[in-house]
Amino acid sequence: MNHDVLEKNLLRPATRSALDELTHVPGAQPRAPRGPLRTDQDVRIAIVHDWLVTYAGAEKVLEQMIACFPDADLFSLVDFLDDRSFLRGKPVTTSFIQKLPRARSKYRAYLPLMPLAIEQLDVSAYDVVISSSHAVAKGILTGPDQVHISYVHSPIRYAWDLQHQYLQQSKLTHGPKSVLARLILHYIRNWDIRTANSVDSFISNSAFIARRIKKVYQRDAQVIFPPVDVDAFSLCTQKEDFYLTASRMVPYKKIDLIVEAFARMPTRKLVVIGDGPEMAKIRAKAGPNVEILGYQPFEVLKDHMSRAKAFVFAAEEDFGISVVEAQACGTPVIAFGKGGALETVRDLSGPQPTGMFFDRQDAEAIVAAVERFDELAQRFVPADCRANAEQFSAERFRERLFAHVRAAVPALRGVTLPPYVQYVPNPPGLEHSEREGQHELPADLPRILAVDQSGVLGGAELSLLEIVKALRSRVEVVLFDDGPFRSELAKTGVAVNVLDAGVLKNIRKQGGSLPKGQALKGLLALVRATAQRARAADVIYANTQRAMVIGAVAGKLVRRPVVWHLRDIVSAEHFGGKQLAIIKWCARLGLKHVIANSAASAQAFAQLTQFDSKRIDVVFNGISAEPFDALRAVPQATLRERLKLPRDAFLVGSFSRLARWKGQHVLLEAMVLNPQMHAVLVGAALFGEDQYEVELHAFVAAHGLGERVHFLGFQHDIPACMCAVDAVVHTSITPEPFGRVIVEGMLARRPVVAARAGGVLEIIDDHENGILCTPGDAHALADTLAELRSNDELREKLVENGYRSALSRFGTQSYVDGVARILKDVART
Repeated sequence: MNHDVLEKNLLRPATRSALDELTHVPGAQPRAPRGPLRTDQDVRIAIVHDWLVTYAGAEKVLEQMIACFPDADLFSLVDFLDDRSFLRGKPVTTSFIQKLPRARSKYRAYLPLMPLAIEQLDVSAYDVVISSSHAVAKGILTGPDQVHISYVHSPIRYAWDLQHQYLQQSKLTHGPKSVLARLILHYIRNWDIRTANSVDSFISNSAFIARRIKKVYQRDAQVIFPPVDVDAFSLCTQKEDFYLTASRMVPYKKIDLIVEAFARMPTRKLVVIGDGPEMAKIRAKAGPNVEILGYQPFEVLKDHMSRAKAFVFAAEEDFGISVVEAQACGTPVIAFGKGGALETVRDLSGPQPTGMFFDRQDAEAIVAAVERFDELAQRFVPADCRANAEQFSAERFRERLFAHVRAAVPALRGVTLPPYVQYVPNPPGLEHSEREGQHELPADLPRILAVDQSGVLGGAELSLLEIVKALRSRVEVVLFDDGPFRSELAKTGVAVNVLDAGVLKNIRKQGGSLPKGQALKGLLALVRATAQRARAADVIYANTQRAMVIGAVAGKLVRRPVVWHLRDIVSAEHFGGKQLAIIKWCARLGLKHVIANSAASAQAFAQLTQFDSKRIDVVFNGISAEPFDALRAVPQATLRERLKLPRDAFLVGSFSRLARWKGQHVLLEAMVLNPQMHAVLVGAALFGEDQYEVELHAFVAAHGLGERVHFLGFQHDIPACMCAVDAVVHTSITPEPFGRVIVEGMLARRPVVAARAGGVLEIIDDHENGILCTPGDAHALADTLAELRSNDELREKLVENGYRSALSRFGTQSYVDGVARILKDVART
């Protein structure tokens, strides 16, 4: 680059505003440069990124580039970011693809236009152009007096070595569309090679990618490993007996192979974190020793990475950030021996190993590697893993990148790397403690119409209440019945409308006559009223089955997508034949997406309806620990006195509405066998199940249990009731969709005993964080409770592990984030 040209252009930083037209004609006059961006720098810098739609590995590199050059201007094909904090508030100049139809969700479909689009971004007013490229960013047009440095995450993989895999996954192996796709990819390869000539200096994110660059472009590249936020992870030397894998569930990550391998090793436990289109396939391969947690927030991922015995990684990655993150926790890695992992993991052939490799991407090789790891586990020292990870820190990346750019640009050789300043997007004056206490709403959250059939505070309603509290500024609620639920919703400040459900109130899940005549008119009126309110919303969020039926029809009328939060196992054990038929009809008619509260619920729904598994997500219910933690200092004797419970007895609590399938009679039968214990039944007969309550009282009288069974009826303060008892039981005799009371019991720091069926199996690890019993078996329940009463060590273990798992897996933050993310994605499409 001409040094004199740079010297003439001191203090003239420039950018161009967002494009006013869909295309920019090459050769047209450039936009006038804007005023100076800073006074201590004389080189104008532009950073070009492929597309801005998420915050992943490439965006972490971009974040550190901006930290190195805080006054650089940003360019990208599209910018649909929700969380923009890593851009430090910078605006982004985008291409004409930003304005094309459905670009937000289908931007990849515009691949044939991307070479043209990147060439229309005008960076002619800049002295230095830094491209962050895994697709087309390196093709930005630069002149002879500009320095172009390209950080290449990979040459366009689906146009080069992954072309055949891309065509197979896109079902483009035969026919006219296949011919067209191959022609487009051929054109992109030619364009990709040609544009490599305009790059002055290549940087690769690994030696593996440097070899790719050499083979494709015939150019050498300096290796600068991408930044890993190792400071966000801390060294943990105490490991537990489970393995971990965490990734987006897409084919090339090979999570299915890891799960298949562990299914062949039933004595070894695997925890899987992540979600994606392969979720259903992976769940189908999982055995009882494989725990699939789905999407989890960072804190949960970090906790599992810290405690895992080893991190298993089966992908051929260009680099593999998660491999380094695991080592930052002191956790060794079992990885496929190809790609970037060979550069980030030290194997047993050298000193201070941090992991080991397997040489084939198949289940047999993974099994052999895990077995060998178990034999040699003492060779891996957590401190060595941490030390190896620190060489990939963000600070090291900034130092190396800045040095590379400074060496390539003579005018920068006297400039030093600016100090790293943590970007805080909150307005000045907001204290740290205030920021920590807020639940930050996702950007671009849609307008939501939440629909629920009930006015009582059941489990579904309590779960919806958590969503409304967090998203209340974007939510309106419609109920089909009045009651305590409306009052609780009103306290959040959300708008609540109660519609008259008429005869629908009398329809139960187990069956009954469908409405006819005048009743049908009432049904149609309910649909019309819901549809009217849905017009002002972007998405309808149905929280219960009856609400889903109304919502599906209303959504069809006003062309709004409908998301059903499925909180039931839709089987003949829970629903009547007519109700199941209606659910199948609604799935075909008007459901866009389903959120299931457990894998058991998701599987039953998929089997019944043949619904596309890609449109079903599992999001565990979120339950706040705050009301339980608030009672930690309150003596149990005080709580028992308040509830008029015996002070010194061993109390076993059941927390559920009184219904036969909830199995309170099983607990009463166990009490007959356990004369040293008392039973506390919290709940009322809510949905026409009064006869069952009569039968329970009759059983108590017939067996002389009057002094040892305490019916407390409906209670508002469930945390106080739970903290007053010594153990919590869940006695459902048919599979439970989730089991909210189990998590609540864990948060109350009480040992939990639950029926072994349905969603319960996704919450409890037997004799680790709770105990499982055969549904309906009073003798087994009695024996288990007797063991709990006499075994202090077991109770303490269950309490400690239960509380920890409840916090990490069923927190309100991850629950709200998961639901909000799905509603936002559905509203976009």
